[in-house]
Amino acid sequence: AEINNRIDALIAEAELMSQVSDQVEQDETLAKSYDWRARLRPKRGGEDLFYQKTQDGDNRDYLLKPIKESGGMVWQYTPQIMVQGQTNYAQAHMQGMNYQINTYQNSTPPMLPVTSDFTANNIYEARYLLAIFTFLRICGKGTFGDQAVKEGNYGRPPPVLLFEYLGDHMFNKVPVVMTSYSIMLQEEVDYVPVKVGDKVTHVPTRTNIMVNLEPTYTPQKLRRKFNLDKLTSGEAYKDGFI
Repeated sequence: AEINNRIDALIAEAELMSQVSDQVEQDETLAKSYDWRARLRPKRGGEDLFYQKTQDGDNRDYLLKPIKESGGMVWQYTPQIMVQGQTNYAQAHMQGMNYQINTYQNSTPPMLPVTSDFTANNIYEARYLLAIFTFLRICGKGTFGDQAVKEGNYGRPPPVLLFEYLGDHMFNKVPVVMTSYSIMLQEEVDYVPVKVGDKVTHVPTRTNIMVNLEPTYTPQKLRRKFNLDKLTSGEAYKDGFI
């Protein structure tokens, strides 16, 4: 009897999923093809400044060329993300009290640790992995030194990037800064050569990369565009609030 009941439940579930599938196929919005992969990219207008080419400024092969062609750093596999926001309260204790009095201070948007494996199964993937290594190196660095003074861009901080993943109401053009990253260079995997110009670099055929992202908003945007009602209704996704 239990087996028959379980079979009936599975049949009913399959029929329900079939109905949902039919609704998805008929919905014009859902029928469109969207790229929902995790992507980290510079803002529009500053891409050429971020994606430096060769020192001579020509269009030969350069380290970040694959990432520019893909519109930013695209995660090869579905990443693991731990979303954890925080609300801060000040606690007041009086003599003899058994419970504290909480006074709201502020809220902190969730940090976004993004972890995933990357593999190099062919020449293109190995070349893309090398571009990712370079991308992560420069995301957390500002301009400094005599060359920056000579070019007139000294004192420029690390860039504010945009993180996109899973569609409109998840991570839609969230402005972030990269606070840290880690790349696992394991000893039990093979390393393959990658050629850029006349230089050769070896990259692992499999590695794990973790990138820590922190949402960051300008004071003007917070003051003028943040609205709790719009965040509740979902309209605030257009401004990158999470």
